[in-house]
Amino acid sequence: MVVIDREWLLIPVAPLVAGAGILWPLVGSTAALALLITAANPLPVYPGAHLGLQLLGGLLAAVLITLPWAWRRTRPLSATLGEAAEELAVLIESTMSGSWDSQRVRASSVLQAARTACARHRWERRSREAEQVTAGLRRIFYEAVALHDLAGAVGREVPPDRVGLSELVESLAASVRSLFQLAEKVESVDFGARIDALRGERPGDERELLGLVLLRQIAHVADRIREGVAESRSGVRSLTGAVMVIPQLPEWPGARKRRPSSGSGDSTGEPGWSADQDVLGSSESGPPGVPPVESARESLVPDVISRVVGRLPRVSLDSPDVRHSLRVGLGTVVACVAIVLFEPLHAQWLALTVLLVIQPTYGETLAKVWARILGSVIGGLAAALVLLIAPGDWVRVVMVGVAAMLAFGLVAVHYAYWATFMTMCVLLLIDFQTPLSPDAAAIRVGLTVCGALIALACTRLLWPRGEAVRLAERVARLLESHAEAARTVADVSRGNRPERLAVERIHLAAREAEAVAQSVSSIAYEPGAVPPQHVDEVLDTARRIRDDLMTVTTVLREDPGEVGPAPGVLDAVADRLAAGAEAVRIGEPYQSGGDVDSRLADLGGWLGKLADRRLDELAADPADSRTRVRRALLHAAATDQALRALSEGSAHIVKEASITK
Repeated sequence: MVVIDREWLLIPVAPLVAGAGILWPLVGSTAALALLITAANPLPVYPGAHLGLQLLGGLLAAVLITLPWAWRRTRPLSATLGEAAEELAVLIESTMSGSWDSQRVRASSVLQAARTACARHRWERRSREAEQVTAGLRRIFYEAVALHDLAGAVGREVPPDRVGLSELVESLAASVRSLFQLAEKVESVDFGARIDALRGERPGDERELLGLVLLRQIAHVADRIREGVAESRSGVRSLTGAVMVIPQLPEWPGARKRRPSSGSGDSTGEPGWSADQDVLGSSESGPPGVPPVESARESLVPDVISRVVGRLPRVSLDSPDVRHSLRVGLGTVVACVAIVLFEPLHAQWLALTVLLVIQPTYGETLAKVWARILGSVIGGLAAALVLLIAPGDWVRVVMVGVAAMLAFGLVAVHYAYWATFMTMCVLLLIDFQTPLSPDAAAIRVGLTVCGALIALACTRLLWPRGEAVRLAERVARLLESHAEAARTVADVSRGNRPERLAVERIHLAAREAEAVAQSVSSIAYEPGAVPPQHVDEVLDTARRIRDDLMTVTTVLREDPGEVGPAPGVLDAVADRLAAGAEAVRIGEPYQSGGDVDSRLADLGGWLGKLADRRLDELAADPADSRTRVRRALLHAAATDQALRALSEGSAHIVKEASITK
């Protein structure tokens, strides 16, 4: 109301509101649109009453949308998790096929959708079971990655058909699929017994011994997949049961739920994979029991402050959202100045065009500008014809409803449909409030063209190639994040850090890879910029590096005993990736060193010594299966192939990344 009484306040206030809508998606463009429409449009009612009508309309829409609340909020969650389980089953089935890489990407994206769906249901009483199932599916995904790497390594030592590896894979896939599908009892393959039968009295040579060790590690991975399935079944039964979900009141900030002292809870029993830990990174760790009210009140303010600070966006021109926010703010300033100075009729259409058309890149803005102008012309002509004919009120009501239905129904097909039918809908709606002449259609088209020109100017003048000039830095960060992940896995193998930190570092590396992928997609719409072809190879290699790190982390879940030179190999790989990041920053080709190769040579020699020691143990006592040498050989043989793949992948990625321009 203050802005309406003093029009000049619209110039500083509206851009701030519009820019905040970009940085905080929860705010969106609604606040800026409501402010501009109220300030620019001469209202026949007092602004307070106008605001009340807007709130009433929003409340009506919310009620209509949420009428089928129970069905819409329970079935989609279980369906999404069921789809994720199915994709994981297909991923396991394709372990030894050429389609594994594409299926891995598919399973990862579906798991991300499941995590998002779980986060949206966190306020519900059954969200704990959903988090348990999601955590179990993530664990199965990690084990599936390890299974693929181990199967590839064992195929070079022992023919897979010799031990029925395909039957094991089919059994594991059926077990995962049975979580959400009614099926007959899944027959479990006793892979360990087959390995014992294959071993016989004593392995013939070192190669046969290493093959048996890899097969034994595959059996352990299979057992962990079955454990993940078993631990998820109780949560799946709760999610798929015919129970009406009743929303519960939000918890008092600072208070914690009372937890059973027996320790049974929802824990998966594995370090780094606790179901009590939220799938998005938060947890409710702490002593059991509810703290006193005084302590809850004392922790209320710091808790709220920490949450608010944690949600604040990082203000830097390196962020695409910040740059886009500044572009939107500038465009809104220009539109508001024009509104205040020239006071055009229906001036809100000028500002609305700027807000709705301007996009993060020039190419995307240009495409939307043409769709907006074309739709405004066609929709304006149709509305002008209707206004000229001047049908009755009920006819216009039907036409408004049809136009709105077509606009919202076809917006996913192309923005031009939205602009066409929404122009017609808006003009006919305004005619109910203030009778319009056919000239109003021409005014809307003219203001739309002016707003489109403002949007084009903002995206063309402010950072037109914002991502192209930052691609090298983003690639360098990608390499550094993967280097840090490798160092963390090395520390985990030494026992200096918990496994959970390795999982978190791998997730952070995946986020940096996603930032590079988004940057490449934006470069395609920037003027005069061509996305480098080799960046796709960098992203594919980075994904394989993360898979190898997942394999090493999965194998290290059991106590490896002696780790030998494996941590040194990981440190050398991290040094190579860090040096590659520095080469990308200074724009020089990467100069390869021999540290990784020398560490791998040490690993190969140590693995051979372990094999000789194990052969000597078997010669002395063939039934001895509980020695430190056997345990160390199991883990060393399982990680050997992953470490060698890390060496090849790191050498390839720094070579490809160093030519980033």
